[in-house]
Amino acid sequence: MRVTLITTIAHNVGDDFVREGILHLLDSIGVLDGIEFIHKHSPITAVYGFEKYRSYRVSRVLDPTTRVLRLRDRVSETDMLVQSGAPVYWCHPGGPHCADNEWFDPLVRKRFLSDRRGRALLNIAAGSCQRYHSDGSEISSCRRCGDYVREFFDSCTLTILRDHLARTMLNRVGRDAKILPCTSIFARDRFGLMPQPGEFVVINCMENGGHYTFGQAIDGARWRRQFQQIAQLVRKMGRVVVACHSKEEERLAQSLVPDLERFLVPNDHLEFMKFYARARFGVVNRVHAGFMMASFGKPVVVIGNDSRARMIESLSLQSHFVGDIVSSSIEDLVESVNARERSYSDEIDAIRSKSRKEYLGVLETTLLH
Repeated sequence: MRVTLITTIAHNVGDDFVREGILHLLDSIGVLDGIEFIHKHSPITAVYGFEKYRSYRVSRVLDPTTRVLRLRDRVSETDMLVQSGAPVYWCHPGGPHCADNEWFDPLVRKRFLSDRRGRALLNIAAGSCQRYHSDGSEISSCRRCGDYVREFFDSCTLTILRDHLARTMLNRVGRDAKILPCTSIFARDRFGLMPQPGEFVVINCMENGGHYTFGQAIDGARWRRQFQQIAQLVRKMGRVVVACHSKEEERLAQSLVPDLERFLVPNDHLEFMKFYARARFGVVNRVHAGFMMASFGKPVVVIGNDSRARMIESLSLQSHFVGDIVSSSIEDLVESVNARERSYSDEIDAIRSKSRKEYLGVLETTLLH
């Protein structure tokens, strides 16, 4: 099958990890025969020849015209369309709302569903993006988001979720789906990468502990001080490298811990994967830094500020809300993950084996029977 993935391109290595894991699973059941990517933040990239248009404003203007002109596009010419692992359910009082996302209407409604022809639509590794302690009730009070979630779910041939809150939100609007760990744990298999001997401890810092605060009471200055405290502790355990998934994170690391090594290879997810394969353990804000290290048997703790951080719990690892961290508990937090350095590989091997079997079983049933 020709497969087109709604993802991001040269934007976020975490998205790359998720996508490579999905491609590995599809390849494992023998349905991968040609791959195309669409940068979801600019849906016009679905149209051949418009790949360099990265502005959503430009996309909104040009996309209707390309449909009228019936220009060749990656949605119309694909055999299967895949939403590649991302938050798809979010709803916050006053916004933002998942019903307003930039890609569903132009790519799914107007291109795919209007000319379905029996083709498969998969929503794989779909997640939530709420406040860290959310119970998902926000979606119950938003008719537009509820309608969107039902429409998207009902349009899909298959939906697989990556976190429990996503399932709770789906249940609140009358739908249900299976939860499995994020497909990023299989990205290493697509490239035949193996765990390497641990050389360094990985730490990572984002402002406020994550992408969005969603109005939560987060003291950014306190978190920066706590990150410095974490850095001081892990320095005593050997070599330390600060993983930076963006230039902003590199600048932040340079200002907070200027004497520590930093790792950033912009938009090269394969190099990041090789880097994480050499870790000992990690304390990170970036959840997919955590998932990639964990996939190599390197234990992590994720400190975050929204519900995505809790995904790591599916790998038998801990997450914490950045606002709940107190300085007196940081030493215990670091020691708890350090203590699993030599034992965690057996746990993740079992999780990966079980999850792979379940993913392949569902995908084969859906696509081959």
